[in-house]
Amino acid sequence: MALGTKKLVHIAFAVNDLDKTVDAWTELLGIERPRVWNIPGPEVAPVLTHGKPELYKNCRISVIQLENVALELVEPGEDPSPWKTFIEKHGEGMMHMAFLVPDDKVAFDTINRACGISDYYHIGYYPEQSYCFVDTFDCLKTELNIKVDRDNSEIIERIQNQINSKY
Repeated sequence: MALGTKKLVHIAFAVNDLDKTVDAWTELLGIERPRVWNIPGPEVAPVLTHGKPELYKNCRISVIQLENVALELVEPGEDPSPWKTFIEKHGEGMMHMAFLVPDDKVAFDTINRACGISDYYHIGYYPEQSYCFVDTFDCLKTELNIKVDRDNSEIIERIQNQINSKY
């Protein structure tokens, strides 16, 4: 069994200088400069890294929507984050490919069979979609981001309460 999809949603890059990278892509593609913003906090999309609630302060992001896929460019802040860890381990560059799957359990079974990886290290929750980062770098030479549509309202409330009590 495979991932259950061939729908690539985006390709993400971890970079040290977001403005410089966005400007280069803008010039290369001949497009209007896309918006740059801070990665949303737990009030919009709570996250867990290695099972713990996290705040990613000063992580900046920009998305370039192409006809067939989006390019997601992320500059980590000074605090620990998946993007900062990726750059420390592998340098700047393509961090992950994101796939929207119909069933994340099937996707994880397939990833386990193909790469020997059985779990994610980072998960984020939007109200109607979650995403997981899976460190498949040794196997695939990139990480995977597995996205699935589902109602996350209860999980979001629980994590927001954990974060509010922590900070």
